Amino acid sequence: MKITLQTGILEIEPNETLERLVDYGSRINKKRGFLFVSKVLGKHLPTKPSTMQETYQQLATLIPSSAVPTLFIGFAETATALGQGVFEEANLSNSFYIHSTRFQTSHKIFFSFFEEHCHAPSHIFYEPKDAKLREILSKIKRVILIDDEVSTGNTANNLVKELKKVLPLVKEYYLLTILNWATTPYENFSYLSLYKGTFSFVPKEMDFETTTISEPQEVKDLDEIIPYNFGRYGVQKLNLDFSKYVSLELLRDKKVLVLGTAEFMYPPYLLAKYLEENGIESYFQATTRSPVNIDGAISSKLSFKDNYFEEIDNFLYNVTDRVYDKVFLCYETTKLPQSFDLKKQLSNYFDIEELFFDV
Repeated sequence: MKITLQTGILEIEPNETLERLVDYGSRINKKRGFLFVSKVLGKHLPTKPSTMQETYQQLATLIPSSAVPTLFIGFAETATALGQGVFEEANLSNSFYIHSTRFQTSHKIFFSFFEEHCHAPSHIFYEPKDAKLREILSKIKRVILIDDEVSTGNTANNLVKELKKVLPLVKEYYLLTILNWATTPYENFSYLSLYKGTFSFVPKEMDFETTTISEPQEVKDLDEIIPYNFGRYGVQKLNLDFSKYVSLELLRDKKVLVLGTAEFMYPPYLLAKYLEENGIESYFQATTRSPVNIDGAISSKLSFKDNYFEEIDNFLYNVTDRVYDKVFLCYETTKLPQSFDLKKQLSNYFDIEELFFDV
């Protein structure tokens, strides 16, 4: 199967599982001009919460049974909800979840690493704030790394090398992904995935010059902007009362979109799931700092500065050409910068309500 994109030709074997999981688009990126547009992540495409949960459940069943203390790790920004969803569906004792972040706070850093091929390469892991989680961390013997896809496995291998320095008791590392394109086996970890395959991409000669800002120009602690812990400092169970955010009766017979922002995906997903479980047609999606073209599965695009006071370029895809009766724009940030105009842009199309989450 050949997929013709603005940036080149992607060739891949047709497969029912793959067709259920992804569509295709193109990146504004010289190193990687194509994009597997997930149908189950809730990032570039609106996704039913039940579809997302089903994916979490399927991934969780791939994890080998074990009673040893286990650390689940998700990667910012795309896999923050994916990682936490898999962790909750796995439902293991002596375990907790933590995700990497690209945001700086004053809390003690556990370790950090760089994802060289990525548009926003820096990843920070903070020490858990909770003493109970720090105690579990000291006894961790197994690590589950969770991401949406793996290309070569090289980044995961480099990460495991760093983890071995700080987690000396760990004997087993697994890289759990929706898609696996890697061809190289590594001694440091084992692959687990819903789909494994190969593809080829023939790029077009074209100018990929872009002025997109994906990393902060000035690093500053965001303690007052993101004071709450939704997974960045380790978490086991999020207990959120959604009745204080939305009225089910006012949403009856409405089509609703719940929008997460950047790394803040899992709590808004839970809100969308809450609505769906109460009989409301709801979809989930999130903003991203990943610059891609209007091409293939990407049919619309909004550009704006982030809501974390870092003046980073953010994007929202495949929303403005859809129809919704209500859109909830969800934040973990306590306030918004003047430069953040996503609500204003979306108000040209939808009835928008902003929700500021706390714990």
